[in-house]
Amino acid sequence: MRQTPPQRRPLRQRLQAIFRPLPILAGSLVKQYVICGKPGCRCQRGKKHGPLFYLYWKEQGHSRSLYVPREKVMEIRRQIQNYRHLQKELAKRVRRQLRAWQRNLQEEHRR
Repeated sequence: MRQTPPQRRPLRQRLQAIFRPLPILAGSLVKQYVICGKPGCRCQRGKKHGPLFYLYWKEQGHSRSLYVPREKVMEIRRQIQNYRHLQKELAKRVRRQLRAWQRNLQEEHRR
């Protein structure tokens, strides 16, 4: 059975192969202290509940949030770090590719 060279596979398949081993999340993890609103609760006297953790992200122009249980905070934090690292690495690669194109086009123009 012949395999398709990587450059000929659809972009979607190539991206899935890159991201599959790396769990990523785009967003921000925010620690908050909240007031519940129950009359007579300690939070009404200044001792707020928390810390509670929420994941915030943008979706189709709207802010979204999701409560994150404490036992999942480290996992979510790692996935956000993975995403930010991936963004930086992708930006570096794009800059290198742009510089290479710039050099090639300048050399062709000189000929």
